[in-house]
Amino acid sequence: MHLKPEEIYSKFNEVNIKIKIPKELLLSLLRQINRHLEILRYEEGVIDDFAIHENIANTEMIMTKLLILMAEPYNRKEIILELNIAEFLVFRECVHLNLQLMGIHNKKYEDLVWQIESIYSMLNKKDIKEYRDYINNYQENRTALS
Repeated sequence: MHLKPEEIYSKFNEVNIKIKIPKELLLSLLRQINRHLEILRYEEGVIDDFAIHENIANTEMIMTKLLILMAEPYNRKEIILELNIAEFLVFRECVHLNLQLMGIHNKKYEDLVWQIESIYSMLNKKDIKEYRDYINNYQENRTALS
């Protein structure tokens, strides 16, 4: 069954994915997400479109979830981060960019990357393309009331 772009967009914002993250990586991940948000906010000033707003909203939600997980009082060594598919795609991008830029060769970070890629490989690539096309080509209704 072929889904319409609007249905894929809804699915990507409703379906949850769980990622196990070593607690010691939370601060590093939070920094990455914060850097990503800063870049998106700069882009928002230059290119004001739906895709930027969508990425900012997803990035802010990831940051909020990471902050909540950091503040939880238990002494677990790993936590479970729940993201919808749209947030997961942003999270994956941030993790990969940091891996490429920082050249992190930490076993726990590499395990996280492996886990993310395993999840990503299970997603339908055609749906991902249609989701990205939808948010990149979405025309916001910005008519002013007279």
